[in-house]
Amino acid sequence: MDVDEITQRVSGKCVSHLTVTEDGRLAVHFVDGSTLLVERSRRGLAIGLASDDKSRECSAAAEPTTRQSEYLEFIKKYMVRFGISPAESDIQRHFLISAPSVNQMMQLLERLGFITRRRGTPRSIGIVGPADCVACGGSHHLKNPNLRGLTRRWSRRSTSPNKVDTQT
Repeated sequence: MDVDEITQRVSGKCVSHLTVTEDGRLAVHFVDGSTLLVERSRRGLAIGLASDDKSRECSAAAEPTTRQSEYLEFIKKYMVRFGISPAESDIQRHFLISAPSVNQMMQLLERLGFITRRRGTPRSIGIVGPADCVACGGSHHLKNPNLRGLTRRWSRRSTSPNKVDTQT
């Protein structure tokens, strides 16, 4: 790969962070997951571009599916237009689906960390921005950052939250 080709592929990318590898090369990490490696050689500097697929290798990364992206986009547009977040009934009307389906999707988006909600507060949906990943240095959503969104059935007789109700 020549310098012009690397310049074209790197042009316009945002730098996430820099590291020095064990063998002394400088690694320039970009937000999209690609990496530019720079090392000193006898003739000057040698450069190379690592795969753009590196961002997909991170075990902590969570990318929304197409359908989840549609929900997130609707929520963003609704908030811009009306100044408040949509109620689940608004989402239900927009997508022409049942109320349980909307609720299930909202729970999933909350579990995956794409949205936040406050219990008992109507219109409390908030969009969560991507966080900086400690594992790979990229900027993406993290899998299961919010475990309180998981649904559990607690025993009414139990005073301890550690005991799970096995009766239905």
